[in-house]
Amino acid sequence: MFVHFWMSQSPISANEEMNLENALYVMQKHRIRRLPVVRAENDLCGIIAISDIYPYVGPHAMAKALLSEEVAKQLRNVHVASVMTKSPITCHRNATIDEIGVIMRRNKIGAVPVLEGTKLIGIITESDILGALANIAQREPDSRRIFFRIPVADKMITFYKIISLCERNNLEILTILIHPIPEELSHLVMLRVRGKDVAEFIGALWRYHYDVLLTSMME
Repeated sequence: MFVHFWMSQSPISANEEMNLENALYVMQKHRIRRLPVVRAENDLCGIIAISDIYPYVGPHAMAKALLSEEVAKQLRNVHVASVMTKSPITCHRNATIDEIGVIMRRNKIGAVPVLEGTKLIGIITESDILGALANIAQREPDSRRIFFRIPVADKMITFYKIISLCERNNLEILTILIHPIPEELSHLVMLRVRGKDVAEFIGALWRYHYDVLLTSMME
């Protein structure tokens, strides 16, 4: 799944000369936690997060109404350029959400600006990644979700068997997810299908000696 399907396009941004009071106001107004920072021609030069403003305000006094005049004046005297993360990690629109998710986790960041060349065209956040993953296993009418365990050695052959069994039982494959089970020489498969002969399909899984753990009907 490509980033450009899930990113926020033309995101709200800041410039280097914006002061922290205005940056905080923009974040609060739009209920966002970070702003890409751009120069002329929409060239990305940094990113500022609400946590970058904490040293001046404190995490428990971020609401505009709680800012004293002294703190507000201090924020007005500090420019975004002095606290932003310069040359942030970025990605291309055709990056995949799984690789971007790994990058976010590895670098402990909550968002990645999306560039076309040097131009900012979007931003993808951890919430967008979660939304995309939830969409993969989303509920659809009359679909059945089946969880079963397979040996690691059977990973490749399982794909062929699943496709063959689904074709034989007139089932539509909606999602297949496979991931390793920690400390076990097996994989957990989540299969989401739609069709009338699901019971016969599940019986076939047992006959292939796959350990069916759970089935659930989507209503």
